[in-house]
Amino acid sequence: MKKMHQWICAALLLCMTLALFSGCAKTKTTTTPNTTDKTETTTTETPAADPGTTEIDSDVTLRFLDIAPSPDRQAFYENAFADFEAQTGVKVEYESVPWDDAANKVTILGAADELPDVMVCADDWLGQMHESGWLTPLDDYIAENGEEYVSMCNMMWNLQKETYGHVYTVPSGMNIKGIFYRTDWVEEIGYEIPTGDDWTYEEYFNLIKALTDTEQKRYGNSFRGARGGIDPCVIYMSTYFDGNFWTEDGKSIFNTEEGVEAFKKWYSIYKDGYVAKDSVNWGFVEMVDNFTGGLTGTILNDPEVAASCEASMEDGTWGVLPIPVSENGLRVNSCGFSYSYAIPSDTEHYAEAIALLDYLCDPEVSAAFCKMGGYLPIKTSAMEDPLYSEDGPFGAFIMQANDPNLVAPSGYGGFNTTDLQQDGFVAWTQKYMLDQCTAEEACKAIGDELESRLNAWLAEDPSNEIPEPINIFQ
Repeated sequence: MKKMHQWICAALLLCMTLALFSGCAKTKTTTTPNTTDKTETTTTETPAADPGTTEIDSDVTLRFLDIAPSPDRQAFYENAFADFEAQTGVKVEYESVPWDDAANKVTILGAADELPDVMVCADDWLGQMHESGWLTPLDDYIAENGEEYVSMCNMMWNLQKETYGHVYTVPSGMNIKGIFYRTDWVEEIGYEIPTGDDWTYEEYFNLIKALTDTEQKRYGNSFRGARGGIDPCVIYMSTYFDGNFWTEDGKSIFNTEEGVEAFKKWYSIYKDGYVAKDSVNWGFVEMVDNFTGGLTGTILNDPEVAASCEASMEDGTWGVLPIPVSENGLRVNSCGFSYSYAIPSDTEHYAEAIALLDYLCDPEVSAAFCKMGGYLPIKTSAMEDPLYSEDGPFGAFIMQANDPNLVAPSGYGGFNTTDLQQDGFVAWTQKYMLDQCTAEEACKAIGDELESRLNAWLAEDPSNEIPEPINIFQ
């Protein structure tokens, strides 16, 4: 963004490197709920963390909503909440809603003033939730505790504050995308994968083609045709614009000739038969299951996939490649978080909610959560674990986080895109995949809607500006 101060960008090289490898923990001197004083507990395997000295009501029962439930996540949270209750007396009720239904459910709860006290939130929803006034600003908490977090968190908080005027979320774990691939398939066909700057998107497409063997029921890629499927496509499209989702004059890249051609190239993976036909309806679960189950040879996703690979695949049969570089040498990659914690504005138990949020972000508790889910830790002191070294399972992700050519794409802007993520994007991309419209028609429908919303958002406030990508090391 144009409003991003130069001192922030200049500091990120040092901060990111220290954050990922130094493990320099900070000492807090604040009355905000903290986790510096440890207490032992035998009630659960979750690491103990003292929520601090801020006065809270031990008779309170908090509601916690998870929007990406799984048996492992539920077990982790329930164990953590039992430990939190043992230390504070505050009970926490675990609630969940499947991801595919989560946006609609949260919208209904928000409109009815029935959101929980603490919730897992997708940052893609912040435009809607900010407009609706559904979240409590966490500016004071971040001001007092932000130095304990890795610099990627602070970068995103600065962007969030510039976009919405406040910080609303604290991440549960970091994500930076990579490409999981079947090393055994690659060795079997004798394919040599380029490394370094010659690992481009063209080479990625070539790898997908090389791994496809329909006679053996093998496809080169776990393709996501349902909700969320457009996200990696837009990032690929943005590589032709140095990470921008918009041209300088506010035109969506969907409404450019280069963008349309990139859109066609991405979806040619599906239309030319290098992925399974039913992947038009695949979401996250289907992508992962078919990769670990032996149907597909690559999957572009977050570090969380590693947990499924370790659980379901033999050692030595899979590895991780970085996101390809663009033609001009940039590595455009979404730098974000698995999900984030937020406190809805209608909670009647703010002190207790803050205490729970701070407990979940304790370095030991957070590290245990990240190991369970396959994320990168959010606090510097948690990065000392060998698991997160460059030679560990997450080495490709750590390498990208330290790549001086890493660019975080601009994103759409501070306006609501939740309904588009849930329906509009899916409808038009699936129509194109099923030959019910042309690429030009799909791109124009998407681009026109995005431009309409951007222009309305820019007109609302003179301080709103067309978002720009960020090279975090420059």
